[in-house]
Amino acid sequence: MSRLSSIESLVASGYDVVKPHEMFGRNSHLMSGDPIFDGGYRAVSADEIFGSGSMRVEQEVFSVLEPSFVHSFVYQVLIVASLVLYMHMMLRSWGFIGIIWSDIFSVHSERRMASEGGELPLSYFKVAAIIVGVIMLALVCVRIADLNIPADAPIYKGVLASLISLVALLLVGVFVAWFYSLHTITGWISQSEATAELSSITVINFVRYVVVLYPLVAVWLVASEASVRGWGIAVICGTLLLLLIYLKDTFVFFIAKKIPILYWILYLCTAFLLPISFVYAMLPM
Repeated sequence: MSRLSSIESLVASGYDVVKPHEMFGRNSHLMSGDPIFDGGYRAVSADEIFGSGSMRVEQEVFSVLEPSFVHSFVYQVLIVASLVLYMHMMLRSWGFIGIIWSDIFSVHSERRMASEGGELPLSYFKVAAIIVGVIMLALVCVRIADLNIPADAPIYKGVLASLISLVALLLVGVFVAWFYSLHTITGWISQSEATAELSSITVINFVRYVVVLYPLVAVWLVASEASVRGWGIAVICGTLLLLLIYLKDTFVFFIAKKIPILYWILYLCTAFLLPISFVYAMLPM
């Protein structure tokens, strides 16, 4: 008994085998060889399938979009809100900038700030600059975390991923409250105006930082992965320069008040390093 071909076997099993011309057109036909068994296949060129002149093109592989805090809705809204407030602040209170920049590199700039700007009531300009600065610092913390946390970290999959900007804003707000409470309580205990002057010097230097570096920081906050490093270096350089000016102002203030330098170091550690170290220690490593 002769062996049944593959087509005959399919028909015997109840399958309805269609003719090539019924599926592919009247001029079509099966290639030589049994397509079911080995040896029935052959490689065809692009010309045979798609016509002369056609060629195969390698498919472009797109990398999977990595999760990022920068893409969250809250993050984008805070950037827009801070930008609008910054522009409104600059256009409305342009004349106040001369006070905070007068004699900035002079060793006696803190005296001019205390007499002309340091003890002024919190005007709209200073309040707006503080609000912009708080939002800016919160977004900076979020961007730093985004650049250092691995893409496969569980934090990107939870609810915290969309609310991390608000959490950072809350932490920066607590830091500002700590700074304000520290100076208020110290001034109440010591019954001295020196604490208020020192607080004003710090506030004005913070306003300087916001006025000068906010545009640069805003670009860094939305920069792409390819350019974020370069913008980050520029932000760090500007921050270090203004930090040195602030250290100079506070140092001259302590010298002018004849306060030992040890208290200057203790003040910096208590007002800034202590809360920053506490937050850093609480973060999961």
